[in-house]
Amino acid sequence: MVSWLPRTQVPGQSVSVSATTTPLLPGASALLDLSGLGRLGHFLAISTDAPGWVSFYSSAAARESDGSRPITQDPAPSSGVLLDLATSSSMLTITAPPGGTYFSTDATAATPLLRALVRNTGTAQAAIAVTVSAVVLAP
Repeated sequence: MVSWLPRTQVPGQSVSVSATTTPLLPGASALLDLSGLGRLGHFLAISTDAPGWVSFYSSAAARESDGSRPITQDPAPSSGVLLDLATSSSMLTITAPPGGTYFSTDATAATPLLRALVRNTGTAQAAIAVTVSAVVLAP
């Protein structure tokens, strides 16, 4: 007789990871690599400590090719842009939209990294701290 074991679902681990840019002049940008979020997960919320435009990417190559896109232009389909958002001084935390899944296609990275590009949209120089709250589905 065959014994059957029921399938069990293990809930994802909720984590919060932060990284800070170097001091940025208004309009300047910096690259951020966030570790500790695994290769696959769902965004819950993103916050900055100063106004900024933050874009998340599936790979370093996608981030590189998207770096000069203006804030008024939507990313192209299949460009590797996972989430694109702007915070303001009155709203520094944004709840992620439904279906806000992230993943890494950087097969060469020893440690999975979530790639981001952060732009200072404020009126003063700032080192912008970005905090990502997420549920990790695949470490």
